[in-house]
Amino acid sequence: MTLRTRLIVTIGGVALLLVLPALYAAQQLIRLREIAGDVSLTHGAAYLAMGRFQARLTELDRLERAYVAIPTTEISSRRDTALLNARSHLADLRAAGYGEVTEQAEQRLAMIAAGIRRIDRLIDEGQPGAATAELETVKPLFTGSDSLLQQIGAEIDRRSEGDLTAAARISAAALTTTLLALVACLFIAVLLGAWATTTVVRPIHRLRRAMAAVAAGEFVVPTDLPYVRKDELGDVSRSFRGMAQQLSDLDRMKADFMSIATHELKTPINVVSGYAELMHEGIYGAVNEKQEDALTSIQEQSRILAQLVNQLLDISRLEAGGMKLEMQDLDVANLFERVRRTFDVLALKQDITLAVRLDPTAPSTIYGDDDRIRDQVLGNLLANALKFTPAGGSISVRGWGDDEELVIEVSDTGAGMPEDQLPHVFDKYFQIGGQARSKGAGLGLTIAHEIVRAHGGDITVESTEGSGTTFCINLPTTRQPASASRTLVEHAAE
Repeated sequence: MTLRTRLIVTIGGVALLLVLPALYAAQQLIRLREIAGDVSLTHGAAYLAMGRFQARLTELDRLERAYVAIPTTEISSRRDTALLNARSHLADLRAAGYGEVTEQAEQRLAMIAAGIRRIDRLIDEGQPGAATAELETVKPLFTGSDSLLQQIGAEIDRRSEGDLTAAARISAAALTTTLLALVACLFIAVLLGAWATTTVVRPIHRLRRAMAAVAAGEFVVPTDLPYVRKDELGDVSRSFRGMAQQLSDLDRMKADFMSIATHELKTPINVVSGYAELMHEGIYGAVNEKQEDALTSIQEQSRILAQLVNQLLDISRLEAGGMKLEMQDLDVANLFERVRRTFDVLALKQDITLAVRLDPTAPSTIYGDDDRIRDQVLGNLLANALKFTPAGGSISVRGWGDDEELVIEVSDTGAGMPEDQLPHVFDKYFQIGGQARSKGAGLGLTIAHEIVRAHGGDITVESTEGSGTTFCINLPTTRQPASASRTLVEHAAE
């Protein structure tokens, strides 16, 4: 069975187990919702109408008494409104399905209305005493309405209790059935989950651990992966085994190459460079102008090759944890002055304007490795700027202080970089375009980046193609909570 089939069976089985109890529960919930709707729309409305009718009767009794005592138009109007509202509430009771229990209340309300009309007539005729006597005959109609309201309330209670009993019965049956179904479904789902875990999840976890180990640089072929399986996991495991073996071989070849490049090449390069210098100085006889140009080219290329070998050596030490920082208090002004002296002549030869400026806000000292910051951080940045800035361009180095940090900005007016390549600037061996490939190995910025991070700082880049590039370095001014010698391999592994 393929992995896809296993997953489909597991997911389909669990989904079916969830759907069946859900359908039954949904059916019962629909019935309960219908009952709840009846209780809310019918019985609730009946209770509300009955309560309002009772309130209107009380108000009507009070207003009629007040009218007999002080017959004013305002009281008469309010009394008539209360009588009209009472009739409306009885109509609401009838609409709610309680017409058979509201007939007596309607008759009682009609008798009260007739008594009110008689009282009005007596008052209009100027017989207040007769109106008061008539009021005494109407009062029992108000007080006798309480029994009618109790009958209406009892009927509403009876019907509500019947609906609630039915709802409770449905709810209890649904609860019991649903719980039994859920227990059964849970048991089956656990079996399906255990089967899926055993056949799918555990091998994936083992494969993930193996991939994490390879990503961390441990190119060891694991032995606990399901190589013999016939499904997709088996195919992936076998492919991963082949990949891990190839990476292990490549890593060994890389180590051999680095060893050759950093140890075997340095001696012949130094020999070639030394003999070229001796010949250039005339130790082996006079040289003509063409020979002198050739020797100059040999020396220049030897210097470039030696620089490349040194960079490879630094990368090799970086990965092996052998490159360390010799931390001490270094003078910032002196650092900038030495950088200016070193690169002034090179910039002048290429007709490039170099400006080195240290703002008054810059700290006087920082804690770091003087040689590595000067040569491998600022040196690499300025070397790159000189490579890619055409004649007539400009390069600036500016330093200032910001929140207990020394900020150094190196800007040029060179070719710049495309935006999509900026995230890879500090990657090993990364070069921008074919032109860059002839100007270096793509290691200088990697080394500069790791040295800055080892100091507890950060380095960022901004560039616009055709308009130049700006690198910004942030170095802490205070001693970091690490030993005086910090190993760069910790930062290279991050």
